[in-house]
Amino acid sequence: MEPYRISVFVHLFFAIVLVGLSLFWFIMLVALRQKFDAAETQRQLAVVNSARWPHVAVPYRLRLPLPFMTWVMLIVLALSGYEIIQLNGAPAGPLWTTKLALFGIVVVLQAVLTRRPTPVLIRANLLFVLALVVVSALMIRA
Repeated sequence: MEPYRISVFVHLFFAIVLVGLSLFWFIMLVALRQKFDAAETQRQLAVVNSARWPHVAVPYRLRLPLPFMTWVMLIVLALSGYEIIQLNGAPAGPLWTTKLALFGIVVVLQAVLTRRPTPVLIRANLLFVLALVVVSALMIRA
C-alpha cells in the first residue's frame, strides 16, 4: 500500500480511538453520577484517571496511565496528519483553520483532564472531539 493511504488509514483509525476514549470518559461520568453523589463521583473519576492500560497481558510497570493513552492518540494524529500534508499538500480555508483550532482546544482540554477529570471538562472534551471529527469529515467534501 502506498504511504499516503497508510497515513490516511492511521489517521482515521486513531481518530476513531480518540472518539472512543472521549466517549469512555463520558459514559463513566454518567454511570458514576447515577450511583454516587458529586463528591464520590469526583473521587471515583480520580481513581479511574490513575488506572493503567492495557489492564491485561502487559506487566504492570509497562502499562501506561489511562490519560497518557489519549496523549498517544493525539501525538499519532498530529504525526499522521503532518505526513498526509507532506504527501498531499497543505489544505487551506476556513475548515482547515477550524480544524486546527479545535485540535488546539482538545489538546488544552486534555492537559487539564490529565491532571484532574471533572464533569464539565469531560463533557466539553467529548463535544470538541466530536466537532473535530465532523469538521474533518466536512473537509473531505470541500
